[in-house]
Amino acid sequence: MRRDAGLSATEACRAITRRVGGAAFHPERRKLRELERGQVVRSRMWGTPEGAGRLVRILAEVYGVPERVVMDAWRRTRPDDVVPLLAERATREPGAAVEQVWGALNGRQRTYLTCIFRQDQEAEEDQRRRRFLGGTGRKSVEWRRMDLALYAPPELVGRTRIQGRLREEGVHDPGAGSSVAALERRGLVVTYRDRVHVQGLGEVRRTRVELTRRGRAVARRGLGVVREKGPPPSLMSRWLWCILVRVALAGSEGVDGSLAGRGPHFLAVGRSPGGKSPSRGFIELRHPDGAGHGPYRWFVTESGLRHIRDHHAAYRELYPDIDTGHIVLSHTVASDGSQPA
Repeated sequence: MRRDAGLSATEACRAITRRVGGAAFHPERRKLRELERGQVVRSRMWGTPEGAGRLVRILAEVYGVPERVVMDAWRRTRPDDVVPLLAERATREPGAAVEQVWGALNGRQRTYLTCIFRQDQEAEEDQRRRRFLGGTGRKSVEWRRMDLALYAPPELVGRTRIQGRLREEGVHDPGAGSSVAALERRGLVVTYRDRVHVQGLGEVRRTRVELTRRGRAVARRGLGVVREKGPPPSLMSRWLWCILVRVALAGSEGVDGSLAGRGPHFLAVGRSPGGKSPSRGFIELRHPDGAGHGPYRWFVTESGLRHIRDHHAAYRELYPDIDTGHIVLSHTVASDGSQPA
């Protein structure tokens, strides 16, 4: 990773020193090379889970890669070290300005923002469900833009989902009126106007609406919606964790090589999601043990098993409904510290 970043060991140490908290590690060329080679590093700062976690975070900044990439490389290079602990980053609460924006909206404007927000969250949950089931989700630029109004008789084209939500709240405006314009002026939504072909009617005018980041923040604050936290640093989403567990549970039988979805692009050896950073290398596609031909199957790698051992307790708390019991029992580190065969 250091070489990919175009840095010598000396340059990397200088960059570490310039980062917040980096000087406390007293980075030296010799120590960095020892770290990279899996050798013993005589440093109190680097020998604790918290200290190792801080160094992982700094190296990710210096090398310009996600923290998970450094964490995975650390565990492959230094499997006998303590597991680095990546502290959760402090999250900033929405400021008074967000509250002021919500307070400045009148009742009708709040209703519009609320209905658009609910539809946005429904679309987001639908995409999350698609990924969980192994399907391929659409780009957010597509599903974030939601139909607000079709300018044709509703008995012919029906009503959009947002219009349906508005009618449930007692608002019967046929299209995007002054309320949506007021939300757009405040930077809470963006509207798009185009034409769409409707069978039997031809070209029909359409208005679409997209909630901005600011709009979501204002809606959450006003409605008291707590944003769902993602998994802690270096841990995986429920979708990816399910795939890893499924492959690990298969053991020596492996999983059919046609494993659906984009999961392999994030988990498999040699894959690269988006070509920007390496995958985690937790599963691999190969012949079963002892077979030199025939279909390829997915098997868990040693890195994948190590990740399960390292973070099993955290995943059990995150996703208690996903059973991994016998995976951990069959690959548990023995009481004397040795690894199982």
